[in-house]
Amino acid sequence: MPKLMNKVYKNSVWIIIGLSLLAYFAYRVLEFDGEIGTTLTNYQTYVQLLFVIFININMVSGAYDGGTNNGISSPEFCVADSLNNKLITSVNNEMADFRHYIKVLNHHELITIQEDYLFKVGDKLVKDLTEKELKEYNHLKPVRHNIYGFNLPLYYAMTKSGEIDYQASVKIGEGKRKKQIRKIFTGALFGAMTINMIFAAENMGNAFWSLLIISVGLVLTFIMTYMPQVFKFKVDIPKKVILKNTLYNGYINFKNGTHVLKKLEEDIVKNEKDITNDNDNVDVIPDELHKDD
Repeated sequence: MPKLMNKVYKNSVWIIIGLSLLAYFAYRVLEFDGEIGTTLTNYQTYVQLLFVIFININMVSGAYDGGTNNGISSPEFCVADSLNNKLITSVNNEMADFRHYIKVLNHHELITIQEDYLFKVGDKLVKDLTEKELKEYNHLKPVRHNIYGFNLPLYYAMTKSGEIDYQASVKIGEGKRKKQIRKIFTGALFGAMTINMIFAAENMGNAFWSLLIISVGLVLTFIMTYMPQVFKFKVDIPKKVILKNTLYNGYINFKNGTHVLKKLEEDIVKNEKDITNDNDNVDVIPDELHKDD
């Protein structure tokens, strides 16, 4: 089964295209038989719409849960989760120092992009920039390292109040009442579909094509829900954990003195001292960057 799903995942684009063409073909060979007014006032129209909506919602739920289960059991996610848990344990013991490193690193990124720009336009001083260059210089956007959520597990549940719930026990009968209420709704829905139903052989063709179109839509819904969920756990999350690990290793090297960054108290531009006092007061560093000086 995993091998089959991997093949489906790799060829999901072509499968979606093929099913879309099949659905379009079915749509083209069918014709609407009836009047709009009569259709809109017929209760069966709304029963059918409710049924299609109902099975699509359940398909999304099943595909989402299936993709999640497949993703979190994949070797890629397991390796990433193990590495992430080690990072959490390490960084929680020295969060203050780690935050200071990120602050210095973000400042270093700002200095670097400014110096790179000055070199790009001819290794100029800030005071020698043209009006256009100065405008571009002041609007440079450096890489910014955001560590919000850095010490969170990869897969967790959060309550509405923003708290992570670690309770792992399950209460007897929990959720049973909701399931019973849901069953009443689905029972009424399927019951309504059988009211005054008369078997007619001539309706078999139309029923088949309707079922085909609905089925194609369900398959598309499944693929477009399942595949992104699997991709998230097997590819996207492991990539982000690798980035987290690289950032943390940079912090370790910085702490050990083997990775030097320009500190917050240093000038942003090496030649800033050459700017005269009667210059047009260009703001090189936003004031908020000096708050922690």
